[in-house]
Amino acid sequence: MITFKKTFDFYATDNELGNYISSMLEVVEGDIDPQIEFDVESDDQHRYVIVNILDKVLH
Repeated sequence: MITFKKTFDFYATDNELGNYISSMLEVVEGDIDPQIEFDVESDDQHRYVIVNILDKVLH
């Protein structure tokens, strides 16, 4: 699993977060059937976008 965590100012707009998520999707576009999880968290001063790319899944 590959994990990226990007920190934004607390006042970052939903559009800014969405643009970041879209750019991450473009990065893995050529991957074969990537499984991607996105999570948005926040605290008093920041918002975080956490992207987990599951490159190998055990069945």
